[in-house]
Amino acid sequence: MLRLALEGNPRFELDLRELQRDGPSYTIDSLRELRNEHPGDQLCFLVGADAVRDLAAWREAAKLAQLAEFVAFARPGIELPDSEIVSRVIEVPAIAVSATDIREAVGLGRSVRYLVPDKVAEYIASHGLYRT
Repeated sequence: MLRLALEGNPRFELDLRELQRDGPSYTIDSLRELRNEHPGDQLCFLVGADAVRDLAAWREAAKLAQLAEFVAFARPGIELPDSEIVSRVIEVPAIAVSATDIREAVGLGRSVRYLVPDKVAEYIASHGLYRT
């Protein structure tokens, strides 16, 4: 679905390394690989406000900010906790929608139009995803 959502936008590249890795997959490993592959680039790791709460518990958390700039998206209704890892916060529009909300709407037979790209909505419907 992410491939469909990014289709036609040259500013994004889908990286499947964490899905293709055997065993547990850790962000620190992916960032190290990306740093080695792109030594001159500035890496930014985008994270939702709800995930910021758990960053300190991530594997080798203290080293994460050395490999990439962590940018948190502040979502409406979720208080952004303090984090030494996050260096920048971006306020997003007050559209209080989450993946959980989308799955619930589909499960209840409601439309998710305008909440996901059309091709993603078509994929969800054609594969019968999230139906109870």
